[in-house]
Amino acid sequence: MAPVAAWFLVLLSLTVAIIFGRQQLRSLRGTTGADQSPEDATYHRRQAWRRLAGCALLVSVAVMISVWFLTGQSERMDRIGDEILARHAAGEAQLTPEQEQAKQFFAYYWIAVLLQLLVLIILVAFELGAIRRYAARHSRQIRDDRRTMLERELAALRRERRGTPGDPSAN
Repeated sequence: MAPVAAWFLVLLSLTVAIIFGRQQLRSLRGTTGADQSPEDATYHRRQAWRRLAGCALLVSVAVMISVWFLTGQSERMDRIGDEILARHAAGEAQLTPEQEQAKQFFAYYWIAVLLQLLVLIILVAFELGAIRRYAARHSRQIRDDRRTMLERELAALRRERRGTPGDPSAN
């Protein structure tokens, strides 16, 4: 059952990485900045690069999981685990050099996979922070634009109220 779930995760990761990677490549080609402010163009360009890096990490994790199962490491580790359990049942606590080496390989391999996932999570955190800063900047800009518009309208209303006494357009 575990290999089926692993292959499902591999296919899902590759599919997501390919779909989002293509979108980000199109986004990079499309961000010329002609219709956006320089800050927005920079934000979108950096966003596309962050997301492409995330896609690359997803592909890397998927490849490492695939290699693990394609090279038979899963079955090999199951066999070595059974041997270790048999040795413990027989009262032998010492691992053979092959078992020790396999244990270290297993640990280092999956630590590498988990570190890539950690880097992906950190990248997502940076992306969320960038989105938050982008939204805050635009919210301030909208607030400032609204304030400016209201001040102009208020000034126009005051001028209209103060109209000259003999002016028929002031009534």
